[in-house]
Amino acid sequence: MWRHVGTLRGPGLVLIAAAALVGCGASPPVSHPSPSTSPKPSATPSPVATEVTVLAPDGVNFRTQPSPTATVVGIVAQGVTLPIISHTTAAGGWWQVKGSTATGWITSNPQYTSTGTFQTFSGGSSTLPWSVLYQAGWNFAQDSAGAVVFTGPGGDSITVTQATSIAQLPLAAPSGTAESDVAAVDIYGITTSLVTFSVGSGYLAAAAFQAEPGLAFLIEAKAPTGAAAAAFAVFLSTFKFPLPAASPTP
Repeated sequence: MWRHVGTLRGPGLVLIAAAALVGCGASPPVSHPSPSTSPKPSATPSPVATEVTVLAPDGVNFRTQPSPTATVVGIVAQGVTLPIISHTTAAGGWWQVKGSTATGWITSNPQYTSTGTFQTFSGGSSTLPWSVLYQAGWNFAQDSAGAVVFTGPGGDSITVTQATSIAQLPLAAPSGTAESDVAAVDIYGITTSLVTFSVGSGYLAAAAFQAEPGLAFLIEAKAPTGAAAAAFAVFLSTFKFPLPAASPTP
């Protein structure tokens, strides 16, 4: 079922999402406490992971101490991977990482950083004015209609279709399927919703939204086995398009 919902930049006709995708980035950014003094890193065992990648579309702050009030000495852009030195749970959780010229701290909030392995897709042209991080090991190709299809193991796929308005997007629900529960999601500052349809043991999930005047998107995930929820979560939280850049977090 298609519904009109409000977005941060105006109304949009969207599909509504499933409980199967709760945790896909639908939660608002976590507010970190602001202590009066910067806490010292707690002693923790060496992390199992050796590298961390920035997911936040506008990057994360590179700080001198593991605190949201510590001095910012730089910004680590989306898609950049840094070696991990240590981790602390202080003030919401932080990775100590090694930059090109100095060591510092970045948030370990999984909404903004991940120890997974990703690749960057960037349209790099006026016809594909968007970029995203996608799971390592997946492939992509542009189909005859101009949509970009990312394909993973087991037949899982994520498709991005672009148009000038929502009315021009192929908004067709699969026949013989049932819509499931509703959950909100944030896609590069636009609050919208997703819908998930149960398809056998897997699902089809999709969202259509007006990103800005003259630019609308339909993002669909097909997972025959239901195993691609994590990959779709990262895809939605890292998808970005040409809007004025926001501040890095946190």
